[in-house]
Amino acid sequence: MVTESVRGLAHFAVRRVRGVLDIVEDTADALTRAVIGAVLDRVDLDALVARVDAERIADRIDVNRVADRVDVDRIADRVDIEAVIARIDLVGLTRDVLDEIDLGQIVRDTGGGMTQESVTAIRLLAHRGDRGTNRLADRLLGRSRSAGPEERVNGTDRSAQGARGRPRAEERPPGAADR
Repeated sequence: MVTESVRGLAHFAVRRVRGVLDIVEDTADALTRAVIGAVLDRVDLDALVARVDAERIADRIDVNRVADRVDVDRIADRVDIEAVIARIDLVGLTRDVLDEIDLGQIVRDTGGGMTQESVTAIRLLAHRGDRGTNRLADRLLGRSRSAGPEERVNGTDRSAQGARGRPRAEERPPGAADR
């Protein structure tokens, strides 16, 4: 029975000590806040901040680590692209680019070869068209035609050949395959 009384008294004492400790902790927190508030009221924060070496702090910042944590997509979602584009002087930018390059020379350099190739191709097509028209007219009028000098190649009559230099289908031996 004595042990139960001692045990009960010990529990009572522990509860009281914990309560006192809670009161002391709450009082210390309140006192600390009051003291810090009073100190800050008396300190000139502008003068204190002016004494801070911002360059030294900036030198210690790991910019790459900060950049790794930046959510670029979230930033881009907040940007008004149309407003950014509206601020760009496209006419001035175009003038600057054109001042730096010789556009006329570029056109001459790139277009000259293409123009020559196009003229050659058109001339060749016109020549083939003339020959085809002449052959069609000869067939319609029932004229037999001998190959002219422009249609003789290595002594071969090219008028009897197709576009690839093979005999036309109507002039091939029966059963000859088109290759």
